[in-house]
Amino acid sequence: MKKIIIKCPKCGGKMRINDQVAKYRCPSCKEVYKFNHFRRLISKITGFFKGIGQTCVDIKNNIQYKYKTAKSTYSYMKQMKQHMKKDPNWSNYHKEQREEKRMKDAQKPRFWDKFKK
Repeated sequence: MKKIIIKCPKCGGKMRINDQVAKYRCPSCKEVYKFNHFRRLISKITGFFKGIGQTCVDIKNNIQYKYKTAKSTYSYMKQMKQHMKKDPNWSNYHKEQREEKRMKDAQKPRFWDKFKK
């Protein structure tokens, strides 16, 4: 059974009630609150629009996060390029590339290895 949170019309306190038509008592002021079909419909409609609003906020935050991430990555790569132009040995990138190529070449079978058997 789904629970919803509403405000008490008398004291403004929060009440957690079932999503069913019934009478509920406010825990703070002890006022009886009648939750009827109309109020249930209104709570569902407002919940729907709150959900749409929250989805829009989430989409906006996601776009902002992706933009900031792309911007910082771009600035990092730009900085890296500048350092590489000034000093090619600034990082071990070229050294690692040569090492990988040498390791791949070492694993390849040679032409004359077929005749050694």
